[in-house]
Amino acid sequence: MPPKRKSVTDEEDDEYRRKRDRNNQAVKRSRVKSKQKTEETQQRVNELRVKNQLLEDKIDNQKKELKFLKELFLTQAQAKADKLVGVNLNELLQDDDSDDEEEESKERVKPSSSKGEGSKSRSKK
Repeated sequence: MPPKRKSVTDEEDDEYRRKRDRNNQAVKRSRVKSKQKTEETQQRVNELRVKNQLLEDKIDNQKKELKFLKELFLTQAQAKADKLVGVNLNELLQDDDSDDEEEESKERVKPSSSKGEGSKSRSKK
């Protein structure tokens, strides 16, 4: 009987070793897959950051252009102010954003400097 036990034990050892090897391979595949997914996610995050920065820059440029066009409109309208009696152009052109209103109120105090800034921002384009 002892020889049978030894052969059964050998078979059990072989079976155990096969299971361990399969498990080790599965763990390796899982780790590779997890690492790949993490790298892909990080790459996507970086791409979205770049895209977000481009969109933020575009917003800033469009705000500058809008500001310039408003200043240009005001300049033209003030030149023909006699035709627009009773209309406050600054109120018509006020932005809803509180940040822009603060900037505009500063510019209203210095109308001559805002014209120069508008010309500069327009010439850069």
